[in-house]
Amino acid sequence: MDKSIYQSELEKLRFTKSGKALLTDALMAQQTAQEPRRHGRWMKRGMAAALAAAVLVGTAAAVTLSLWENYFGPMGQGQQAVVKSLSGGLPAAVTSDGATITPLDAFGAEGVLYLMLEVKAPAGTVLPVLDEKEAVYWLSGGVAPEVRMRLETADGQEREDMSCSADITCLEDDDPTDNKITVVVNLSADQDLDGLTLHIPGLWKWGTDNTFTPIFTGDFSFPISEHMGKGSAMTLDVDGVTTETPWGPITLKTLELSPLGVRWSYRIDEATARAAEQAAEEMSQGRSGMAVQSADGSQMAMEVSITPDAPVTVVLKDGTEVSASGGFAGEEDGLQVCSSAFTAPVDLSQADHLLWGDTEIPLN
Repeated sequence: MDKSIYQSELEKLRFTKSGKALLTDALMAQQTAQEPRRHGRWMKRGMAAALAAAVLVGTAAAVTLSLWENYFGPMGQGQQAVVKSLSGGLPAAVTSDGATITPLDAFGAEGVLYLMLEVKAPAGTVLPVLDEKEAVYWLSGGVAPEVRMRLETADGQEREDMSCSADITCLEDDDPTDNKITVVVNLSADQDLDGLTLHIPGLWKWGTDNTFTPIFTGDFSFPISEHMGKGSAMTLDVDGVTTETPWGPITLKTLELSPLGVRWSYRIDEATARAAEQAAEEMSQGRSGMAVQSADGSQMAMEVSITPDAPVTVVLKDGTEVSASGGFAGEEDGLQVCSSAFTAPVDLSQADHLLWGDTEIPLN
């Protein structure tokens, strides 16, 4: 599968290698400037990377849920119930070279996982609050295998057939003069992660100049619960449902909905594909006025392709619309295959229907 984090921007419009690089830099720069949380983003394409999750076992639920409110903000009772229902078994703390990483809580379903970790650096180390304009804390030191956070199979092999992205967020620090921070890792993947193991090689400061400064390194491995989120997804009978795009109709084949995200596949009608190809050709030939400007000011031709698609939105009974965002898109056996996540758990008992583009899909 050919997949991308920027589903809308870079999958629907595919550029030349140099043109895509320029656009990616611009998108990441804009995202960094606008991001309100204290976090960084780690993205990985075509290989595996990152996360373990397991969860709440028999300890005070109120305390655990208040921890997640530090991340999501205020949560309703339905959302709190979702968190509890999607929990599995919490792996043990791991100490390596004087540092300790302790899983505090986790939950997940259908390729979407949230893991809360207490990260304790070796004695004598201070982990102050970082200025996001300069650097963020990161659980990976770059792309080299020895410093890369990754997902492994039971025999220790890295999963290279998965695409995933992770958002790492530092929660508010009560004592910025000590050697501890609490982070949440939110993982979205195009496949299920249960039964895998998350390997974390240490803690770094990731500078805005794209340099990684090690704080500590070690060997931290956490198995992902095989029972987390089991049975939480619903498969809808959507085969043949259509919606309109600017280039013509597209037709659903499958759709699977969970409290954390959605996966769907669809086919592009032949006439729609031809219209999209024609529009892409016109854009590539410059008739639309689109161009990429390089650092030296020269104009670069863009080779563009368009993949017609439509967003998926959950509409709650009170009329609130919850959109799935980000995610992955690719092609398998002539079908477009997509997955996307919600920004917070959704209480599906309060869902009324789905929207695929402008087409309403009932939730029976």
